[in-house]
Amino acid sequence: MTDELLEKALELHSKAPLIDLHADTLSTREDTSDFLSGWPKKHMDLPRMLEIGIWGEAFSLFVYPHTKGDAEPLWLETAEHELSNIHNAIDNSDGKFALATNADELLANRRNGAVSAIIEIEGLHSLGGDIGLMERFYKRGVRIFTLTWNNSNAWATSCMDAADTGLTASGRDAISEINRLGGLVDFSHSGEKTFWETIDMLERPPICTHSCCRALKDSSRNLTDNQIRAIVEHGGVIGVNFFPGFLSRKKYSAVTAADLVDHIEHIVDLGGAANVGLGSDFDGVSNLPGMTDCLGIVEVTIEMLRRGHDEDLITGVLGRNFLRIF
Repeated sequence: MTDELLEKALELHSKAPLIDLHADTLSTREDTSDFLSGWPKKHMDLPRMLEIGIWGEAFSLFVYPHTKGDAEPLWLETAEHELSNIHNAIDNSDGKFALATNADELLANRRNGAVSAIIEIEGLHSLGGDIGLMERFYKRGVRIFTLTWNNSNAWATSCMDAADTGLTASGRDAISEINRLGGLVDFSHSGEKTFWETIDMLERPPICTHSCCRALKDSSRNLTDNQIRAIVEHGGVIGVNFFPGFLSRKKYSAVTAADLVDHIEHIVDLGGAANVGLGSDFDGVSNLPGMTDCLGIVEVTIEMLRRGHDEDLITGVLGRNFLRIF
């Protein structure tokens, strides 16, 4: 990279709302106190977020869906533990890390020098089919509801399920409850039938927090062009996932930020200049595209500058597009 491009990229980070839409950093049973002081084994921690200029991060509550039986009752307990990880970090951050449940709160946190925690619950299996639990999580700050992970659940079918049956009857009730609460529905990991049966039910714009383009890499986890167009038509946002396996057919070690920007440009070409963002999946993926941690976000900004994209498009991708719907 040239010093000039790096300087310009960091300048954009200082004035643009830099918001990443998915990280699993705090979805763990481990002690998370190092998040505030420095956590080298993770992709992300608060000191590095401040260094690179991140305004907000969507932290997931992800519970690995072990086989049914003795593990299943622990799903809810684990999700609540992970939620407490986030709130404990906020409480012990000396004002440097704060909850944001909407755009106004995120901007206020930025003015006060704090990085914002946006909270999403990934894969609603952890709620065990209990719609009433949604309000409990909403009251504790959850604003993004990812319908499925790679497993289907009581409400919706995953993209990894060969029998894509879409929403269940109770799944429609679950969508109505998210609408009532004012939450955002996240289609990352959802099956196509789930997507198409749900999108017209939503009262807020749809979101895919960490998804890529199937036209560039054929994966059931990636979005078809028709899905991308539908998200654009509904005013939603797609956070492009950083995982090399979703970005390219190349060996993971050969994938770089340039491949990621190819996906950004594909969404833009489909009319989505105002509908694309970043959804890294930090600490939820084993490899990153030519970077080692969240400091590598600057490589995406540099690549967009190198390709001659204007400041308006770049700042939209960095976070302004998400801020519009948050």
